[in-house]
Amino acid sequence: MKISNLRIRNFRSIRDLRLDEVDYACILVGKNNTGKTVVLDAIRAVVGDYKVEKKDFNQRRRPVEVGLGLEFKKEDLQILYDRAEVSRFRVYEDWERDFKEKLPSFQDGILTFTWVMYENGTCFFCDGFERHNPYIASVLPKIYYIDSSRNLEAVEKDFLHVQIDKDQMLSLKDERCMLDEGKRCNDCFQCIKDINQKKPEDLSVIETARLMEYKLYHVNMKDFSESVNRCYHRNSGKNQDIQYKFNFSFDQVFKIDTVLHNLDRDRDENIHEAGAGTRSIYILSLLEAYISAESSLPSIIMIEAPEIYLHPQLQKATGEILYRLSKKNQVIFSTHSPNMIFNFSSGQIKQVCLDEDYCTIAREDVEINQILDDLGYAANDLMNVSFVFIVEGKQDRSRLPLLLEKYYKEIYDEDGKLQRVSIITTNSCTNIKTYANLKYMNQLYLKDQFLMIRDSDGKKPEYLVKQLCSYYSNREAEDKGYIPRVTPKNVLVLKYYSFENYFLNPAVMAKIGVVKSEDEFYTILFQKYKDYLYRLTSVKRMQRVIGKRINTKNDIIENMENFRIFVRGHNLFDIFYGRYHGDNETEILRKYIEAAPRECFQDILDGIDRFVYFENRKKDII
Repeated sequence: MKISNLRIRNFRSIRDLRLDEVDYACILVGKNNTGKTVVLDAIRAVVGDYKVEKKDFNQRRRPVEVGLGLEFKKEDLQILYDRAEVSRFRVYEDWERDFKEKLPSFQDGILTFTWVMYENGTCFFCDGFERHNPYIASVLPKIYYIDSSRNLEAVEKDFLHVQIDKDQMLSLKDERCMLDEGKRCNDCFQCIKDINQKKPEDLSVIETARLMEYKLYHVNMKDFSESVNRCYHRNSGKNQDIQYKFNFSFDQVFKIDTVLHNLDRDRDENIHEAGAGTRSIYILSLLEAYISAESSLPSIIMIEAPEIYLHPQLQKATGEILYRLSKKNQVIFSTHSPNMIFNFSSGQIKQVCLDEDYCTIAREDVEINQILDDLGYAANDLMNVSFVFIVEGKQDRSRLPLLLEKYYKEIYDEDGKLQRVSIITTNSCTNIKTYANLKYMNQLYLKDQFLMIRDSDGKKPEYLVKQLCSYYSNREAEDKGYIPRVTPKNVLVLKYYSFENYFLNPAVMAKIGVVKSEDEFYTILFQKYKDYLYRLTSVKRMQRVIGKRINTKNDIIENMENFRIFVRGHNLFDIFYGRYHGDNETEILRKYIEAAPRECFQDILDGIDRFVYFENRKKDII
């Protein structure tokens, strides 16, 4: 379920604001005090999460109006059916028919309505058919709102308590250890072994309580706790565990305490007493775990300024978390940090600003550079780049963009130039030029937003990746952390000898006219083999590795994949593409990429897709 469009009237600084084509990720950007939080509060008011007061009316004697388009997926309707919302028909087809009759504005999967509230407190849902349709309230999504204070209690109450089967709850009162009454219970559950040996009718109230406590944790909470920790470890990078401890006290029948356990120092800290940055990461990890659970319900996550309390590197990590969340639930958040927006496409970003009357308005389809300027960030502050490719050959600098153009959107600006992506050429991934660029990127907080692409040179890619990561690990130690850490994610060793070899698929070449037919390709290649290719060191090595000499054209046909892997690229590429130069070469390679199946560049595209920046910009290509 998601909000597909939004219109707000007469609410605080808003006279009339529209947001159309709202995606599963919706980012409200703008300067302070432009009205980003106002938009969030208006949505919350519709579901009863925000109480509208007289001061919230922009103009007196006019109602606040919030118009929404709610988009329902099939699974959303199934959940409403399972919960018997709107209609109680037991057969789904009957339920769906009754659902549409009672909600006549539900068309093509979208329910449209307007929530109206007057100064006297009267409010109702108008759908264009009825002045007040009471059924609308029953299908509204749950809103999980995280304000700037990072208050955990409301979020934890929903997310943790839903893991518990409330029918099992009893009046549990004692906190003493069963084996030693002088000690408080620490949830070690050593008593369970003795309890299990008794018949149910022989159990005391205390024993029943401990058995219930044990069951609640191990049956209901254990998996969820593990899921939260997986998310928290990945997001925080800290050697800490999140622990949930049951508290069956006299004055509180049931309570879950969240404890942050430091594994290095073996110390506990209540999560509510941790720093705001830690609480921010924990909340997002909790959200991730909850949404991944089968028990989660259609909901919308709204966060005010997720970047506060976080240093730039954690801001980028938070941006990635929010992106992952948006794949399952709609996420709406406000921000004035550029570090939070680079994982998202321009269509997901809505610029909030003030008009000439100082009223809040929204602009859509705004260029990233315009947003940065509005936020007070000069292009030079970020090198005007969100992602960096480091390639070995000068030719790769012109060929790689052709691949990006085919498979990713928002790569080029209106002038046909790369936008927010830089391609740095270097003769080696370990030379001083590469090292200097990594240091500069580190200063600009680009950090891990880079990909080194190097030729395999006929060697095992796994070995070369390990070698390169080890090299920079040593340099990082020498330089005391002033360069970003190079991990396998940041290194792509090509499957083939070099980038040129990806353009040697005979079927594709015949299709675009580089050769007349596949047979002609192999005839030419075999002739060149007999003329001089057999003398090349790379060809001799290939024959040693495969344990076979090339004697016939069929031998080349059978070993074409090995030719691409082991034979030096330009020696093969020039045979067929040597007659193309400059713009002509660019055009023929663009035609090749257009005609080739994705599998031809699979390893390159997989390496690029590791990064959220590109994963979120993939084109839908069938």
